[in-house]
Amino acid sequence: MKNVGIITNHTKDRELEYTKEVIDWLKSKGHYPIIETGSAEGAFNGEIFMGINEMCINCSFIIVLGGDGTILEAARRAAFCDIPLLGINLGNLGYLTDVDKSEGIKAIEKVLKGDYKTEKRMMIQAEILGKGSNESHIALNDICILRGNLSKMISLKVGVNDEYIDTYRADGIIISTPTGSTAYNLSAGGPILKPDIELIAITPICPHKMYSRPSVISANDEVYITIGDNPDEVVLSLDGQEHYKLSSGDIIKISRSQFYTTIIKTNDLGFYDILRKKFYH
Repeated sequence: MKNVGIITNHTKDRELEYTKEVIDWLKSKGHYPIIETGSAEGAFNGEIFMGINEMCINCSFIIVLGGDGTILEAARRAAFCDIPLLGINLGNLGYLTDVDKSEGIKAIEKVLKGDYKTEKRMMIQAEILGKGSNESHIALNDICILRGNLSKMISLKVGVNDEYIDTYRADGIIISTPTGSTAYNLSAGGPILKPDIELIAITPICPHKMYSRPSVISANDEVYITIGDNPDEVVLSLDGQEHYKLSSGDIIKISRSQFYTTIIKTNDLGFYDILRKKFYH
């Protein structure tokens, strides 16, 4: 018998019918579902609730019910304990999830039987230098610096390690992991990277210079971005979900994180199989 964590997105499962189905199935097989605190506790009388840190200690893996956004949020919060995540898609694209909900119970059964594999996905971190804090902000997909004003470009001085690259006038810049290369990076014209390699993509967003193009660097490199003299608000964005205001003169260091996200896979679809299935059809 195993303790199995559950994180559910109740905006994707409004009546929580599918979440209840998963809970009831686990209990019928003699396992103990543990639901994340805050996941519509009032709808689950008599169930066990824990915060993410407690779940990491007490659960074998976490089932994430939702879409890519739910996976990304869970990844940032669970990366510190490296607990495996099984994503079941209740949304639209569901690129990071393992299966759609019609195959969800079957996928859970496979995991409980040990019939699965895991993928380690590199994460990146951002540090705002000179702010008197050593706090790092981690992301699985991407770290972006974006304009807060819809009408004006921002100035961003970009360097890698000790080498100056260029100063961009653009709508922003995306620093992406291989996992995130098929997200905002792809929409901005950045390169597609296989998720099992460790590289970092740098993609300016609508740069003013015609020769400005995306570039790929080693995961061991460090990216330094200095915020230029911008009269309007500039924002640091983590996976498009967490946002922090930046000021002119701020220097942001972006590098590989020591933490990884562990994704559970129960199907035999390869990277390009998933690309064709999710993007090309």
